[in-house]
Amino acid sequence: MSTDLHVHDGIAAPDPAGSGRPAGPGGLDTALAAGPVFGRTVAGYDRFQVDAYVRWAEDELATADRAHEHLVARLLRTEATLDDARRLLGHSPDGGELLRLSERMGALLAAAADEAAAIRAEAEADRVAAATLRAEAEADRAAAGTYARRLLADSRARARESVADARARAGELTEEAAARAAATVREARASAAVLREQARAAGERAAAEAGRTRRQAEQEAAAARLHARDDVVRLLVTGRDERRRADEVAAAGRTRLDREAAQRRAALLEEVAVLELRRSGLRAEAAAPAGPVAGPAGDGPGPSVRRLLRGVRRRPRSVPVA
Repeated sequence: MSTDLHVHDGIAAPDPAGSGRPAGPGGLDTALAAGPVFGRTVAGYDRFQVDAYVRWAEDELATADRAHEHLVARLLRTEATLDDARRLLGHSPDGGELLRLSERMGALLAAAADEAAAIRAEAEADRVAAATLRAEAEADRAAAGTYARRLLADSRARARESVADARARAGELTEEAAARAAATVREARASAAVLREQARAAGERAAAEAGRTRRQAEQEAAAARLHARDDVVRLLVTGRDERRRADEVAAAGRTRLDREAAQRRAALLEEVAVLELRRSGLRAEAAAPAGPVAGPAGDGPGPSVRRLLRGVRRRPRSVPVA
């Protein structure tokens, strides 16, 4: 059996049969054709894959042992059944006839014994193969450990070399950065001096411009105050004129309304007098057949006419004009 380790990059596809065998072509079904295949990691073989393969191989061995024990127990039960049958035939009155049948049973039992022997041989072969696989797995684990230790030593050596190179490069970069920083400081100082001079000149220009702007603003403010005073005076004069015209219009309106109210009151009084005379005549005509004609109910107008006259007297004599 070959014990070569086949290394592949990546992860093997899962077992399509769903038997629980770990990923990779290193199962018992292919153990006699090629060695187990484990994926390589940075520090060597993948320890998880190796441990999973060993656990799976141990589970397969335990399953084979249980199958062997089951077949041995089945053979023992069959032999015990045959012995019981022969013992019963010796005490039966029809033993001769049954003895002929026992020959057929013996043949069947012999075939069963042969099958059991073949199964035992196959189980023993499986046990030997499993032991071989276990030994190969241990050897593979030892080889993987050796390879991992070698890779670890190489990695440490390369890491030490990388650290030394990094330190040397860091020193060079530090010196270069210090030189660049000094040059940058010099340039910054020169630029700062130029900027200070420019700022001073700009400040002087800004102060002069601010003085001109302040004087112009003061002149514009004085002109605006004069213009505003003229506007206020003009608005006051215009307001007084409009108020006077409004008062005149309101007085004319009040006079006209008073005149119209007096005319309407006189007309209403005349209509009331006519209505009172007509009412007195109607009352006299209505009371003539029943007795002597009664005089007017009173010297003044009736209650309804008096209420109307009071309403006319209470009318406002003037209407305010807005």
